[in-house]
Amino acid sequence: MNSHHWANVSYLDAMRPDPSWKTEYALLASYSADLVALVAALLALAGLDDDRGSGSKVDFANAVDQLAERVRLVVQSGRLVAPAKTPRVLTILDRYVREVQLNESQASWHPKAAFAKHVQQNGEAAEWRLWIGSRNLTRDLAWDIGLTLVGRTDGEGGNIPGLIEFAESLAVHADLPSVTPRRIRSELQRVRWSEPAGCAVKSLRLFDTDTPRTLPRAPDRVDCLTVISPFLDGTTIGDLGKWGTGGTHRTLVSTRAELAKLAAQSGQPLSGFAELLYLDAPVPDQQTADDVSDRENASSQDEEPEPRNLHAKIIYARAGSRRLVWTGSANATQRGWCGPNREIVAELVVSPEVAGGLEKFATEIAKTVRLDELEAPEQPSEVEDRLEAARKQVSAAWNVTQHVTEQTPTLVAKSDPNPVDSEVQLAIGLLSGSCVVWPRDQIEVELPPITAADITELVRCRLTLSGAAISWLQRTPLNPAPTEERDRQALARYLDARTFLQWIRSLLTGNSDGEGGGDWDTPTTPGSRDNLEVMPTWWAPTLEEVLRSWSRDANSLKLIDRKVRHFLKLYQVQTDAEVRAEDRAVVEEFHRTWQILRRALVKES
Repeated sequence: MNSHHWANVSYLDAMRPDPSWKTEYALLASYSADLVALVAALLALAGLDDDRGSGSKVDFANAVDQLAERVRLVVQSGRLVAPAKTPRVLTILDRYVREVQLNESQASWHPKAAFAKHVQQNGEAAEWRLWIGSRNLTRDLAWDIGLTLVGRTDGEGGNIPGLIEFAESLAVHADLPSVTPRRIRSELQRVRWSEPAGCAVKSLRLFDTDTPRTLPRAPDRVDCLTVISPFLDGTTIGDLGKWGTGGTHRTLVSTRAELAKLAAQSGQPLSGFAELLYLDAPVPDQQTADDVSDRENASSQDEEPEPRNLHAKIIYARAGSRRLVWTGSANATQRGWCGPNREIVAELVVSPEVAGGLEKFATEIAKTVRLDELEAPEQPSEVEDRLEAARKQVSAAWNVTQHVTEQTPTLVAKSDPNPVDSEVQLAIGLLSGSCVVWPRDQIEVELPPITAADITELVRCRLTLSGAAISWLQRTPLNPAPTEERDRQALARYLDARTFLQWIRSLLTGNSDGEGGGDWDTPTTPGSRDNLEVMPTWWAPTLEEVLRSWSRDANSLKLIDRKVRHFLKLYQVQTDAEVRAEDRAVVEEFHRTWQILRRALVKES
């Protein structure tokens, strides 16, 4: 949670392959996610991210090229978002996303996890990484917690009860053809897992069904209890406040608003805690309905908008010489611990040093508050409540497909997808296009015409009411599904001629020297003359680089040749407004040189 208190290994660090290793596959789980954070994860999984968690256009092209059909993100339906100014190339990210279509009025897909297999470039060894924690796949910088496990068939660790079952279940939701549950179980049977220093994992549990479950049973002789959670309910906190005896010191860390909510409840659930601590959260632009707990009966509504100052979920109990920790995605709520949310939780036995770091976090970072200092909880906005209820209804019932005829997309629903609230208006559009209103009592809507590069299964949904609005992305399958040609079209538009040749150069040399076309999310303006004079002169591949690549691996040159020929065809049909005359001349010269080289070096299969 902090480099001073706990070992500081970020989510991206945990998933990034070591030098000379590559990602064979990765399955990610998150309640909410945004496309920029998904790009950061792809760059890390490809070993191409920089110290900002970002990369260049060349890095982006290499990452999506390497990881196609190798990575899937499983996210709660209705909780995938895109930046307001969306780079058009993000249309191709539809192949990486699958949704769990739970009705959030009843249950949410809430686990946060990443499971990846890395292999050495020479194929001599394999390694599995598992990260679980409290962090969503977003750009939030709140206090979070995560646990990283590393597994190898020749490792010295042990088995982790529940880990194989978790990975199998995640594979079912990810629906990645090359990564089946049977393959997962077969691979992991022989894997032994090493644990972080000072931690022993007793079990790993994925709550992925409606089967009833409960809070952990209170250990015997608890003398110290610390509960950390950004969202609370009175029933769960009341039960935890009974752990131990009258001499047990209990500490609760949450947000001030959540503490105030419980302080107002007649059952006095906070009475069992001697110390109340809080971390202030910034006021978000939008609240979700899951921020609004039942004010009287403490029903659990425990999802959250990002960002938060506190997002970690921990129960820590000291019982004599034993120090036990339960951590993962579950908030200290009935919905999280007792169901029906889908959650992941690890039970740990930790060392005194690890426990000391947790205790320091609670006492040094959070602020103490007395019950009489807690103000009355803020009343929720009626408009925001209605919009959030409509979002849950639309995303849970979304049963829409699309087809494209003569570059015109048409969305077809099984039934009218509009919310029951007649004053809430639904508008829809492709990720890279404009939105149109979905008329009520209609099941089919035609969208504005698009180019081949803009075809995508990611559809933007926007709800508006009384001047307020919320929006998200909904996966809407195409028939037929997008092909590699769509990806090539999108990348050809995304990579200007110079950056395309820098990309080919990086494929030949195995590194991305230079600026790589700028940051991956920097807009590419057709015909722009910015930086024309300051661009390096070596952005095009050289004859020596082609020959060195061929001498290292003739087969890899064949794969690069396919990319070169596909993309050169696309650049040949681009207009003068899209390609500068200077750049077109260099591309044409490279094309002539490549034709000579491929005849001599590339054997046709």
